Amino acid sequence: MAAGFQWDYSGDPTKSERDEVRFLIGDTCKSDKLVDNREIEYAITKQATLQLAAAMVLRTLAARYTRYVSEKVGDVSTSNVAARANDFVKRAEELDPHGITSGGDLFAMPSFGGLSISEKETLDEDSDAVQPIFRKGQDDIPGGPGDISNTDYDDRLK
Repeated sequence: MAAGFQWDYSGDPTKSERDEVRFLIGDTCKSDKLVDNREIEYAITKQATLQLAAAMVLRTLAARYTRYVSEKVGDVSTSNVAARANDFVKRAEELDPHGITSGGDLFAMPSFGGLSISEKETLDEDSDAVQPIFRKGQDDIPGGPGDISNTDYDDRLK
């Protein structure tokens, strides 16, 4: 282990966010420490949920383990690090089935549809653009109470 390696686990994933992430990635054995506390804290600050933070840590572990080489000489072999790296990736995919964490610092962000006023005006002026099927006021009767251009009606409201 590197100098200054910080690792602790209470045995209760509900005790802290770090313990929950450590539980999700399977880093709960004191004799086989995988990730420094600070790395988990970093992932928690970078992801929207603890599951995504755990997936980010697992992908980092997979990248770390792919640097090592598995060797076999006769009946003697080193641990199969490629298989372990693959296991980390599989677990990350379970926690993050949409691959949100596979690109780095990505967050699940809400998306709101619709057009701004200027985009709507541009669309209205573009004769080549496909126009909406319906628009506000399309069923108004010209000169009727819903017609905002009817100044006589507007005067009656005053």
